[in-house]
Amino acid sequence: MIVKDPGSRLLRWRIKLEEYDYEIVYKPGVQNSNADALSRIGALAKESSDSDELDPDTKLKILRENHDSILVGHRGMKKSYEAIKRHYKWPNMGREIEEYVKTCEKCQLNKTLRPKKRAPMEIMTTARHPFEKCALDIVGSHDGNNVWEQAYSDVPGRFE
Repeated sequence: MIVKDPGSRLLRWRIKLEEYDYEIVYKPGVQNSNADALSRIGALAKESSDSDELDPDTKLKILRENHDSILVGHRGMKKSYEAIKRHYKWPNMGREIEEYVKTCEKCQLNKTLRPKKRAPMEIMTTARHPFEKCALDIVGSHDGNNVWEQAYSDVPGRFE
């Protein structure tokens, strides 16, 4: 056997498969129920492309296919909506997709929590004479006891 690239992946797989005794049998798509998942995407679109009104079971299948499927990977509301609207249309579709994504348990567990935005820090003007600007800090209730501490201080400034 003459090979252009003896280190090719195809040749390595052929050598690996030569160790086994197997037979390749063709199955038409209708009989092949465990076909490659990529060939099954959009199968529901062909079934129900004529009518705008879908029954709840079909909607649920569509939502699972375009959001929960291992091929699409729990994308968010916007991407799920864009994928579904290419093939389907029904009343209140956006609201139903949003509700489905919001109640998806895996999405809620893996969602990154963004910290609340804090108010921007402001530069304070410096005090010109003592006690023109003061600060009060209150700290308390450590270890469940009802003890509070207060600290009152003068904000340092430039005194001439």
